[in-house]
Amino acid sequence: MSRELDRVRSAIVPAAEQDREQLPAPFSNPGGFFTFRYSSTEIFTQGGDLHVRMKETRYQDGRITSEECEGTLDRQAYNQMVSEAQGYFLNQMAGFVKLFFSPFSGRR
Repeated sequence: MSRELDRVRSAIVPAAEQDREQLPAPFSNPGGFFTFRYSSTEIFTQGGDLHVRMKETRYQDGRITSEECEGTLDRQAYNQMVSEAQGYFLNQMAGFVKLFFSPFSGRR
């Protein structure tokens, strides 16, 4: 029985060593563990026109990438964006107020 185990072991061990040699070394690309992204968007008026300025900086795969762009914005698009943001904020506040005051209401 021990001869059979030795034969099986001798057949398995070289295969395991071959597999180990083919595997990539652990932590061969340390840049993949940490990523970072920062972005900012400014909307401002200048001379009666609305301007948008966007900046974005990323650290990914061991490289830092930075992008910037600037443009003008239509007044109607700005008004729609502001009204949507205000509506979103008011809906969130309404949900918070309902949640906060629901224990005090007479309904159960």
